[in-house]
Amino acid sequence: MRLGTIVAMLALLTAPACGGGGGSDSATGGSPGPLSASFVADQTAPGANTIALMEGPKANDIVSVYVTLTDTNGTIGAAMEVVFNTADAAYVGYTRGAAYEQGGNVPNYTVEGTTNPGRVYIAVSRTGANATSTNVIGSKAILTLKFRVKQTGTSPVTIENGAVYDGQDPPQPMAGISWYTGALQGV
Repeated sequence: MRLGTIVAMLALLTAPACGGGGGSDSATGGSPGPLSASFVADQTAPGANTIALMEGPKANDIVSVYVTLTDTNGTIGAAMEVVFNTADAAYVGYTRGAAYEQGGNVPNYTVEGTTNPGRVYIAVSRTGANATSTNVIGSKAILTLKFRVKQTGTSPVTIENGAVYDGQDPPQPMAGISWYTGALQGV
């Protein structure tokens, strides 16, 4: 795992609560084109202890991709890098999820998708002096990424340097997490 991802995640998990860490990115996505965008998931029915990318709402050349966590006990946060081809798609922004917001917690979302084109850095963690781990029951979105598909065809989306963290002090990467990705499609 990339050292920078671990350091960023640990910093988020040990920092005092700051009210949630801002809103969504709002990069411009351009005007709708003649393309119809979609996302084809590698795994449409993820099992326990799984991170999976799943298709969300779509309109014209914009498609939302849920980053889901399924049936995972004792987790306090997750970090990963979502990688895509910039010739085929553009990152437009993100919206918050529900996986780590259970029980009234206001997680810290750190999402950066402009510094290194084709790579979206994600770190989401429960925060505050009384932040505890949560049990995710069923599939819940950690967050939702939005992409604008630029051309026809299929383009893979992958996850690198991913970790789901437990509630230990300090949090540790959880073993036994399965990761599933998919592909953006333009028709």
